[in-house]
Amino acid sequence: MREKILFVVAVVAFVTVVPLVYYLLFEHGLSVSSSGENRPMPPRGLEVEKVAPEKPLPTVLPSTLSVTETRGKVEIGREGGRWQPAEVGMVLGAMDRIRTDPLAYAVLSMPGFFSVELDSGSEFEVKSLAENASRFLLGEGMLSADVVDDPERSFEVEAAESVARTSGGSFKMSLNKEGFVALGTSRGAVEVEAAGKVIEVREGYVTRINRGQPPRDPIEVPTNLFLRVRWPRKQEMSRRRLVVAGRTLSGTRVRIEGATIVVDSKGRFRHAVALKEGANKLKVEAYDVAGNKKEVHSPGFVVDTKSDAFHIRTSPEMWKKKQGNNGSSNPRCRGFRR
Repeated sequence: MREKILFVVAVVAFVTVVPLVYYLLFEHGLSVSSSGENRPMPPRGLEVEKVAPEKPLPTVLPSTLSVTETRGKVEIGREGGRWQPAEVGMVLGAMDRIRTDPLAYAVLSMPGFFSVELDSGSEFEVKSLAENASRFLLGEGMLSADVVDDPERSFEVEAAESVARTSGGSFKMSLNKEGFVALGTSRGAVEVEAAGKVIEVREGYVTRINRGQPPRDPIEVPTNLFLRVRWPRKQEMSRRRLVVAGRTLSGTRVRIEGATIVVDSKGRFRHAVALKEGANKLKVEAYDVAGNKKEVHSPGFVVDTKSDAFHIRTSPEMWKKKQGNNGSSNPRCRGFRR
């Protein structure tokens, strides 16, 4: 009898405890954590959004303008500072300058935006660098620019009193000491502004600009480059200095034996070359903003600066006087008496 009573009590207790436990765990929204702390449970019928732990965001560095290649003597001038040798990896900022000597060149790059190659004998200055625009100044020489297509960004170069700008394209721009500018586009389009006039130079076209004047209407890239050199007629020389003169198209650059020389606004050039003793042969190269190139080779010049030794040859017979009948060596003296 006692066992039956205990069984009935156990059943009643079970029936009473189970609903209570169910209510506490599911209906009341409580659960027991492994640490013994109670925390609310989500209502039934709603999914729990799993939130991944926050990860640190990667640091995004803005693009920088740096020197990526050099050859020969290339120098950088910091704002208010002296010129110093340029090295690959150097970063350029606003108001920094870079120059190349007549036998050097340099390449600058801002990844994802543009790259610029500076020809020999060139000077370039960074005016400003911004997220949507970069502005530069070509003080002298020639540059080749390759700009990534991006309508939200602008690449701008000032030369003398003209400005070239593009949002995507490739072009060459030259400036001589007289302020004459030439520009040729090989990809895309470049807007050129000078003296209140704005033109568009498309792929395969060139324009030229005299200082203080508006840009000329674009013309198609010429297929040939004019180059004429006047060589001395005499090929045997007794001195080591030779003056090379000639003419090409305005805006063209000329190299003689690898050194870039000055070409005026009419395309004329004149340059003294140092020769070596013996045989010499020179090469003159011309190239323009359209990508045309031409070479002219000189005839062979022979330099001999060693003068022959001066010798006086004598003969013993020349000192013997011819004796006449009266003992005089001068026939005119015959018959003369004191």
